[in-house]
Amino acid sequence: MEIHITDADGFDRLSAKTDLVFVVIARADIEAFKVGSTVERLMLLSDDATQVMRFAGRMVVLVEGYDDDPRPLLLIPECVRFFRAVDAQWNYWLHFLLPLPDQLNLILLLLADVAPLPRQRAEIGYQLRDPEQLDRVLHRLFHAMNALHETFGVPLSLNKAMTAAVVVALGVAP
Repeated sequence: MEIHITDADGFDRLSAKTDLVFVVIARADIEAFKVGSTVERLMLLSDDATQVMRFAGRMVVLVEGYDDDPRPLLLIPECVRFFRAVDAQWNYWLHFLLPLPDQLNLILLLLADVAPLPRQRAEIGYQLRDPEQLDRVLHRLFHAMNALHETFGVPLSLNKAMTAAVVVALGVAP
């Protein structure tokens, strides 16, 4: 496996040799509310049929700069505000995210209002303030994924496989 590090400017040149995309979002961008750079990088994936197919279920989101902050990202207001602003402009998470519970839950819970549950050992749990809000978020994100698939002619078999992977990872029904 080869690892290529690039910014948005070099992405097209290197993407053909890439199997997995890491979208790194810096704390400085979050705190300055610089949503445009993140949206621009995400659009490199969703604005081209080749990239839509190549990176289906092959994106990981990393947020850097909060390692010394004891709060989970879900409870940091500027992170929640930032991701909701990104989502308002680009909402193809379910198509591109690696279908792992940690990745999907991070994005979904940043897009829904949550409250922390009392700690049980080392695990942190969250309660949805409005469970129907998560249903609306999921419905909207599945709709966005389906629209992307229709736009770029993603085969129905891939759509079904991706939907199943998301459902398994989240333990929910679409």
